[in-house]
Amino acid sequence: MKQDLSKLLANTMIEVANNIKAGNSHLSEQEQSEILDMLTHTSMSAEEVCVYLHISRPTLTNYVRNGTIPKGHKLRGRNELIWFKDELINALKD
Repeated sequence: MKQDLSKLLANTMIEVANNIKAGNSHLSEQEQSEILDMLTHTSMSAEEVCVYLHISRPTLTNYVRNGTIPKGHKLRGRNELIWFKDELINALKD
């Protein structure tokens, strides 16, 4: 059942993406933005952030210190900080 749901989701996402590329999307700009936010609200470790942004760990520390990117979040029960991809994207847009 879970595998069937995963296949359905993957096929639906491919179909939607193809329609958007072709200019045939029935989704409004607001709906597209909401979907993008939902898909990009994923947590990342400091190491993953560095790989994603193509930066070193000291550069990440400097970016946080000078406010270029937001501070990481401390989750209960975890020792390391995490960042959310959508928050990084939004911070770097400005």
